[in-house]
Amino acid sequence: MEALVGGQVLRLATEVDLARLGVRAEALLWVTVAPGAVEETGQQLSHHPQVRFTTATTGSANLLVAVAAAGLDALHRFLSDTVGAVDHITALEATPILTGVKRTGLVRPGSL
Repeated sequence: MEALVGGQVLRLATEVDLARLGVRAEALLWVTVAPGAVEETGQQLSHHPQVRFTTATTGSANLLVAVAAAGLDALHRFLSDTVGAVDHITALEATPILTGVKRTGLVRPGSL
């Protein structure tokens, strides 16, 4: 195990119950940016502490961003102030996460 971790073949990750950290709102952001700005915009958004995951994708949106916030007001401020100030974004669809059943391999009984 030490050799795999040391050789960067294996990475250990911990899944935290975000509610215990004060996170009460999560959303997936489907972001459309100019094709030449996908990398720059993804990097820019990924530096914010509220952003848990950022990846390039295909379809009507070309970036997918997972966001965690203290509550709906904080999520709204993040969308308005932070995302709204980013250049090259031409469209945004925010999909709130209502409840989670599985994260990182753990099924959560009674979640639905």
